[in-house]
Amino acid sequence: MDDPYAVLGVADDLDDEAIRRRYLELVRQFSPEHHPQRFAAIRAAYESLRDRDARLRHRLFEAGKKENVDAIIEEVACRTLRRRVSLRALLSLAARP
Repeated sequence: MDDPYAVLGVADDLDDEAIRRRYLELVRQFSPEHHPQRFAAIRAAYESLRDRDARLRHRLFEAGKKENVDAIIEEVACRTLRRRVSLRALLSLAARP
């Protein structure tokens, strides 16, 4: 799969609403009737980034292959109410549908 940030044309530090707005712009521009492959790529990218949990799963399991997983876990621990988060807790979060 291509980088979902590149497919949507967004930065990796945007919030849920900004990503949603960009997705809706692209859906209007590339309708599924006229651009089925492009639409499918846009839809898949949005599903990977639609909320904070989805972005975390993407970073852990897709981009995490390239990044240092310990650094990602530490970043999440700092964001989560200033409490430590175990790897088991993160993996259980990622396993949720």
